[in-house]
Amino acid sequence: MTDINSYYLELSKALIFSPSKRERIDTSIDFFKQKIWGQFQDRLVEVVVFGSYSRNTIISEDDEADVDLVVIYKTREVQPDTYLKQIKTFCEDTYNRSTIYQDHPTIVIDMEHIKFEIVPSIYVSTGVVKIPAPKSKELKWINTNPKDLITKVQTKDKNNKNLIMPVIRILKYWNILNDRPFSSFQIERAIIDTTFFSSVTIREYLATSISSISEIATTDSQKKSILKLREKLKRIRLLETNNFHEYIEQELHSFLPVP
Repeated sequence: MTDINSYYLELSKALIFSPSKRERIDTSIDFFKQKIWGQFQDRLVEVVVFGSYSRNTIISEDDEADVDLVVIYKTREVQPDTYLKQIKTFCEDTYNRSTIYQDHPTIVIDMEHIKFEIVPSIYVSTGVVKIPAPKSKELKWINTNPKDLITKVQTKDKNNKNLIMPVIRILKYWNILNDRPFSSFQIERAIIDTTFFSSVTIREYLATSISSISEIATTDSQKKSILKLREKLKRIRLLETNNFHEYIEQELHSFLPVP
């Protein structure tokens, strides 16, 4: 029987993109950057990769996984829809074999191996940009810092025995297996905002993170999924207490199978 901590560590490693897949994606990112700089270079400040791919919390079992890129323009010249149309035209010309569509406030390139979601933005100050606001808002632009969460995840991971990223991956995987009751961002944000006072092992970090996620559960599906997860963990503790160790791995496989 593999002990529980070893099982979780093995699972978290199995969820990481393979080096070959990551290399292929990195090549696609480099190609995109090269082409868009060639098109808009006099008007651009930077092209930034953000989202779960940049934070290394993207998981191999997510069939909706994508790479988020923000194209930062020097100044605001036109309205958000105009920038989106410009980027969409660029993508259609550059990726004529891929599916291109607008999903406000992004332009999506759906390639065979990955999806790119591209957001136009306007430079405000170091780290801060304006991106198109959701259509539900009256404002046309909102401020954001695309690199902020990257720094927070990396710092949190470094200060917590490098167990934060593995825990995020495991809980995002659990979320997918349960029909995504939470958004990926909700899971990451909840874990980053958690203080792990006495956690030492990945098992303890996972338990504390689950408690944090349960605090943001508001919908019935979220509450039911958390309750079901806690019941599974309670069953594992009972198996340990009663020395039925030979059944623990089977129980772990029942709700968190190693892919």
